[in-house]
Amino acid sequence: MSAGYFPKREKVGLEDLFKGLVTASHILHYHGLLDAYGHISVRSPDNPETFWMPCNMPPALVSSQDDLVEYNIEDATPVEKDVKRGYIERYIHSEIYKRFPAINSVVHSHNSDILPYCVSGVPLKATTHMAGFLGNNVPVWDAGPHYPSGTKHDLLVSNTTLGASLSATLKPATSAGFLYSKVRSALPAQIAGAPADPSKEPDHAVVLMQGHGFVTAAHGIEEAVYQAIYTREAAITQTTALTLRNAYFGHVVEGKIDVEHGGKIKSATVKAEGELKYLKDNEAHDAWEANQRTIERPWALWCREIEVSPLYRNACPGCEDD
Repeated sequence: MSAGYFPKREKVGLEDLFKGLVTASHILHYHGLLDAYGHISVRSPDNPETFWMPCNMPPALVSSQDDLVEYNIEDATPVEKDVKRGYIERYIHSEIYKRFPAINSVVHSHNSDILPYCVSGVPLKATTHMAGFLGNNVPVWDAGPHYPSGTKHDLLVSNTTLGASLSATLKPATSAGFLYSKVRSALPAQIAGAPADPSKEPDHAVVLMQGHGFVTAAHGIEEAVYQAIYTREAAITQTTALTLRNAYFGHVVEGKIDVEHGGKIKSATVKAEGELKYLKDNEAHDAWEANQRTIERPWALWCREIEVSPLYRNACPGCEDD
C-alpha cells in the first residue's frame, strides 16, 4: 500500500501524505472543483484499512496535519477519540475503499459545469484525449431508491447503505465499451504500483450523482486530482460543442405526409443535423494509457499555482524533495 501515491516514489511516509492531501485540497479549490463544500481523501500507506481526509472545513483553509482525520474504512468512524468533526459524506470514501482495494484516493465535487449532466439526461462522454478515462458511458447514480427506512431524502451520502450503493455503480454487474479497470496494467510500476486484480478495480473512473455532483476514484492523489480537473474540462467542452452545434445546424423533421388530411406530417420525428464527435472506446483507452504517464507535468504546475497564491497555507512538514 505504500506504492503509487506519488510518481517516482516506491514508499510514502505519513508526512508526505499529509502535505500531498493538503496540497490537493488547495489545487481542487483553485481550479473550481471544490468551494466551501466537497472533499478529497487518501488511503493510509501504513494501514490499508484506514483513510485520511480533512475535517469539516472549507478545503481552501485546510493548512496542516491537525486539520486531517483518520477514519476506519469498515464503518467510517474516526480511529482516534475526540477528533475534529468530520464531513457527513465520508461514507462515499469509505465504501469505495472497501469495495476497491486498488483505489487509494477519492474526490467528491459539486462543480457547476458538471451538474447539468447530473440532471439533464444528457450522457457525459469523453470528447477529448485528456479525458479518455471517462469513456463513453459515465454512469449516473440516483440515491432515491436506496435510502434506508426512516432516513431523510436529502441526497447526502450519510450512511454505509448509500455509500455502498454509490460505490457499486463504479463497477456494475455488466460493463461494456471502455473499462477503466483494463488500463492500469499497462502503466509503469512507479505510477501504478504492484499489478492489481482487475476484479478489484472499478470499471468507471467517474460516477455522476443525480441532483448532487460527482465522484472520481483513482490510484493516487495526483491521479484523482487530474481526473477531477479534466472531468470538468470535458463537461465544459461537451456543453460548448452541443451549444455550438445546435446554433449552427438545423433540425430535420422526418415522417409520413398524410395527403388526405391537408398534407400534415404524422408519426414525425425531429432529428438534429450535425454530429458531435466523441472518442471511440479504443481511443479513450489508448489516450488514458498515454496520459497517465504524464501526470507529473500538470501536478508540478498546479502545485506552483497554489504556492504563489496568498490564500493557501500548507504547514505540513516533509516533502522537501518534491
